[in-house]
Amino acid sequence: MLTATGTLIAVAALAQSVADSASVTADTTLQVPVAYGEQAWWKVTGAYGRVNGNVLRKSAAATLSNGLYGRIPGLTVMQGGGEPGYDAPSMTIRGVSSYRGSGLLTFVDGFESPFDQLAADEIESITVLKDATATAMYGIRGANGVLLVTTKRGFNGKPKISFRAQTGFQRPQRLPDFLGSYDYATLYNEALRNESKTDRYSQADLDAYKSGNDKYFHPDVNWYDEVLKKSAPMSEYNLNLTGGNNNATYFVSLNVLKNTGLYKNTDKKREESSNANFLRYNFRSNVDIKVTRRLSTSLDLAGRVEDRSYPGVGAPEIWSNMMLIPPNAFPVRNPDNSYGGTSVYRGNPVGLVLGRGVATTHARSLQATMRLSYALDQITPGLKAGAAVSFNNWFQGNDDKTKQFAVFQLLKNPAGDTIYNKFGDNTTIVENDGVNDQWRRTNTQFNLTYNRTFGEHSIDALMLYQQDVYTISGNNVPYAHQGTAGRITYAYKRKYIGDFSFGYNGSENFPKGKRFGFFPAISAGWILSEEHFLQQAEWISFLKLRASYGQVGNDQVGGRRFPYNQYYSSGGGYYFGKDNRYAGGMDEGSLANPDITWEKNRRANIGIDASLLHNRISVMLDLFDEKRTDILAERYGAVPGYIGVGLPAENVGSVRNRGFELQLGYQSEVKHSFSYFATASAAFARNKILYMAEAQQPYAYLNRTGQSIGQPFGLQAIGFFKDEADVSNSPQQIFAPVKPGDIKYKDQNGDHIIDIYDEVAIGKPVLPEWTFGLHLGVQYKGFDLDAFFQGVTNRSVMLSGPLVWAFVNDAKAAPIAMGRWTPETAATATYPRLTTAANDNNYRSTDFWQRDGSFVKLRNIELGYTFPASLLSRIRMQQLRLYVNATNVFSLDHIHFADPETLSGYPAMRSMNAGVRVQL
Repeated sequence: MLTATGTLIAVAALAQSVADSASVTADTTLQVPVAYGEQAWWKVTGAYGRVNGNVLRKSAAATLSNGLYGRIPGLTVMQGGGEPGYDAPSMTIRGVSSYRGSGLLTFVDGFESPFDQLAADEIESITVLKDATATAMYGIRGANGVLLVTTKRGFNGKPKISFRAQTGFQRPQRLPDFLGSYDYATLYNEALRNESKTDRYSQADLDAYKSGNDKYFHPDVNWYDEVLKKSAPMSEYNLNLTGGNNNATYFVSLNVLKNTGLYKNTDKKREESSNANFLRYNFRSNVDIKVTRRLSTSLDLAGRVEDRSYPGVGAPEIWSNMMLIPPNAFPVRNPDNSYGGTSVYRGNPVGLVLGRGVATTHARSLQATMRLSYALDQITPGLKAGAAVSFNNWFQGNDDKTKQFAVFQLLKNPAGDTIYNKFGDNTTIVENDGVNDQWRRTNTQFNLTYNRTFGEHSIDALMLYQQDVYTISGNNVPYAHQGTAGRITYAYKRKYIGDFSFGYNGSENFPKGKRFGFFPAISAGWILSEEHFLQQAEWISFLKLRASYGQVGNDQVGGRRFPYNQYYSSGGGYYFGKDNRYAGGMDEGSLANPDITWEKNRRANIGIDASLLHNRISVMLDLFDEKRTDILAERYGAVPGYIGVGLPAENVGSVRNRGFELQLGYQSEVKHSFSYFATASAAFARNKILYMAEAQQPYAYLNRTGQSIGQPFGLQAIGFFKDEADVSNSPQQIFAPVKPGDIKYKDQNGDHIIDIYDEVAIGKPVLPEWTFGLHLGVQYKGFDLDAFFQGVTNRSVMLSGPLVWAFVNDAKAAPIAMGRWTPETAATATYPRLTTAANDNNYRSTDFWQRDGSFVKLRNIELGYTFPASLLSRIRMQQLRLYVNATNVFSLDHIHFADPETLSGYPAMRSMNAGVRVQL
């Protein structure tokens, strides 16, 4: 039975999990990360969201950002492919408000750095800064939002050693399904007859496909089964050491992760072939030292080694061929063990994995940061001066040993003998090594801080100088940012708060004399729970209203670098003289813009933070409205093309973005060693293009202005043509000759012609407008169960290519094609008539192929048991926890034959793991 001490430990762990999820508490001592520092939570008047590293550890994701799905309201995370080492998702904060790009800034311990390959065990928290007040200090770079990663640090106390080991396996969450050879050949013959052509496959061929007795001349190959294993192993090991005393504290972390791909029968020695392997080593040492009473310093060292190996050809080609090549095209291997293939299909997928050699990359990263802080109490109490320098570098080299392979097509001559028709050659290994990616970043900061309380008055102030130089290999001119920033927060009686922050900084990408801008923001907070008229309401533990307004910028405006310079390139020349001697010429590029500047984003935010019923219920609500201006666009709609030169990009575009974020949390009381919690969140963001200088359209519905960024356009399908009379009596569709069974489209402008002028806004952009999260947990004695669901809606995806378009580009056919139109199935058909040639009328981006991209996924679930403290104390162990977890457990969506986030390519992965965590 769990002892009282063990119960307290378990409850404390659960309470921490809830705090990590809800982020609202009445604890006025809590310090949270803000721009270039920390601030007491009750003083924060900006909009932010936060998740703790302990929560991220439960996601069991190989890439850290894959643990952020739905965790922070306003942060939209969309999964990419699942290839080991290349599975980072896309991320946006509060949707998008510029049609030129939406990349957010990521900082690790105060300095810009990628974070995807950090280990969850070294993370203290991840914080998202959303509004103008939260991001104003980043000035010219803050418009797309900022993500702050804070790593763990030491503490004053006896050393603690924690070790975690986790191992398991992963499987594709969903793979596409395709028809076998018999159904493929049957439908192919039907498609030929629809084109008034003779059958390709005889009845004898169909019978052979059906029986499966002739694997060489009538193969039925499932390429996914031939290339892929059912599952692939994944493991992770982590060791943390932390502790310290009054003079020095330390945190040291070592992490090893191994993630293996799905390819089967590869060479384990990686000499002839290779699976997709990703091996990562992480090291971190954060040391804080109190040198004297006034002087303190810290030294952070973080290193990472990433070794990747893959087949000698890229994953896109492998997965594309598996999706494309029909099951009856050729056998995997011929009787003599050579690779099967034809003149059309030379990329035998098994050969691409096993016969193209090995591609290897070796990456190294090192970040070193040193900080000094000196208390200037002799001038005035609370005043400190600080300085920091950070060096961050990345190197990635390749060591490839690749080759080519021949394929052979089996044929029979008139005498019935088997002959081999060869395509390509078997070559020896060609070695290639070099540098394929390298960069370094140097940051310097100087700051003055002032934190002091005068009776009922409290002042927090920061003034900062910052310089960032980022150099990429092969780029002669480094990227540079420089400027100052400041923040002053004033609080009166712990209930009235005012904040002013600013950034004055610039970028090298703009003309001299026009590189720097001023970006101010103001905000206010009112803690109503401190007012006398609410202090009698015992059910209100904490209640704060806050509002902010300000301007930030975005210097990543897209297009070419240094757009204020005029560029020329080698172009057509002329022949001169009697001997026709050639003289080369120069072409003038698009016109320069000497007045180019950054995008500006004016942001307004209103928020509520509340903790109710003795901290049982937590509420966070934010409403925002932002307008992005000075977005680059070319005025092709206003300037005729006969001027003969490319127009400059000008700051004329604008976008409005509005939405809200809501988070609700509930923590139950502990009764009979049982407790539970629930945290739900919802976020909504919708943008609208106000102006983008687009060319004038003949019809208003063709305009992208007034629509959302990324809004898809296409024809509206209104069924299938019933018969020849229907074709004759309908508007003419010009994309291809149409017949009964082809898709019929709506004539939007009434000109009796279906063309590009009938394309209208269809569906929604691929980035969802709504995101949801639901975090549930229950604990009984030493057992705990934790689950996290994520959902999105107001999102559309477009199906295309071999995934759904039968026989296009000699592709296979999916089961969806079984619903094709025929005269007999005209009333129930769900798919157009079949053709072997590319049908430009049927196979194009229209709402017929568009699907609702909404989904609900169980992103993570973990079941664990923590042993009683009374038992562990006998062996001098502080914690022993056993657990099992799973990620991407299931998906509820409208696309049943592919994942709604990863329609093609290396699929999203489902993983199942078992682990142990020990703390001494």
